[in-house]
Amino acid sequence: MNWRRLKPRSALWRTTLVLAIVVLASQFLSLAFFALNLYSPEVQQHAKLSGTVLRLLRQSEQGSLPAAEQRYDERWIEHHFAMTVVRDPRRFPRLMVKPLADVFTDYYARQLSEQLHEPVRVFFVFKPVPVLWLHLPSMRGVWVREPLPYFANYNPFVIIAWGLGVPLLTIVAIVVLVRQLNRPLKRLEQAALRVARGLYGTQLDVEHGPSEIRAVNGAFNRMTRQLVQADKDRSFMLAGISHDLRTPLTRMRLSAEMLTDREMAEGFILDIQDMDEILDQFVAYTRDGSEEVAERIDLVALVQEVAAQFAAMVEIRLELAALPKVWVKRLSLKRLLGNLVNNARRYGQPPIDIQLRQRGTRVELSVRDHGRGIDPAEVPRLLQPFQRGENARSGSSGSGLGLAIVQRIVRLHHGRLLVSNHPDGGLLVRISLPMTRYPR
Repeated sequence: MNWRRLKPRSALWRTTLVLAIVVLASQFLSLAFFALNLYSPEVQQHAKLSGTVLRLLRQSEQGSLPAAEQRYDERWIEHHFAMTVVRDPRRFPRLMVKPLADVFTDYYARQLSEQLHEPVRVFFVFKPVPVLWLHLPSMRGVWVREPLPYFANYNPFVIIAWGLGVPLLTIVAIVVLVRQLNRPLKRLEQAALRVARGLYGTQLDVEHGPSEIRAVNGAFNRMTRQLVQADKDRSFMLAGISHDLRTPLTRMRLSAEMLTDREMAEGFILDIQDMDEILDQFVAYTRDGSEEVAERIDLVALVQEVAAQFAAMVEIRLELAALPKVWVKRLSLKRLLGNLVNNARRYGQPPIDIQLRQRGTRVELSVRDHGRGIDPAEVPRLLQPFQRGENARSGSSGSGLGLAIVQRIVRLHHGRLLVSNHPDGGLLVRISLPMTRYPR
């Protein structure tokens, strides 16, 4: 049996289990201390006294009391020890099984048996008044009644509170304490997830809570500030590179257009266009839209707008269902759709089918071309930056950032991305987005 599977996973239940074991061990040791140091000596002392009285009553009942002890009759014993001999069967106790009481009376009976050298039967009655009934085989037909008036002060609620209340209060205290400790950890987890989605400006409270939590939150805030600065530096650097390269690219294009060899000129111009598009994708990859504010927009109108931009380049067929407005980052989603259409145009074959429909509480956007498709084993690699399906698709140039940009934008929208080959041929990209407003 694998005991690790029984180990609680959460800090709450692990702490509860450990402290529950400590509480149970403490109660067990308390019971052991009470039994060995208080209960057992008290029972032995009482059994010794009661055994002496029972011995006198037994001798009196049998008529064998020595002359020197004749004064110890039943009345004298009743007056001094409150123990009486009951001969009327109608006053005998109604014997019944009492498992809890038998635990105590059996031990008392054994002590008496050792004193009197014969088995003693002990029966305890708690109501209406606590009474201990004793019976000896040598005293046939009679029972000895011993009142226990001080047991009437017994309070069961104290024992219940000790046996059940202490563990329950311990568990409640554990739950409250661990939840207070887990609450800042949960905030830290949510903040880390926001940072993973690109929200580098996430900050945590450093003014309240334990000093250790404030120190962790402060370290997290410093990390996010450094990430923000690194992201700004990266964007600034790429923007500068893009700006600086466009001027020589423009001059190269003008020079290429002045060439007399038109075939060579067109090749140069196409290469320059590719370089220009690669620069645009680098900048687009760094600007993933994490800082853009979501808004409720009409996805049908957005798809139609993107399709109109590519209408002069490639045939696009639309199948758009009527949808309510959805919370999305408009520019990011427009960049996503543009990348998908551009990839289908460059690497696939026309026409390009764009479908928009609702599935439950989500909206599904799919883009399909009619090319050769790709090897399914290459899909995970193609979703990584700077990876291109050169062996499965055409040999067109590119940066390998198209699908990587798409995946980042889909994650930013808490969506799902699925890339596969269509059964009838071509590459099919399906994107599922939540229709409700997603958390930042």
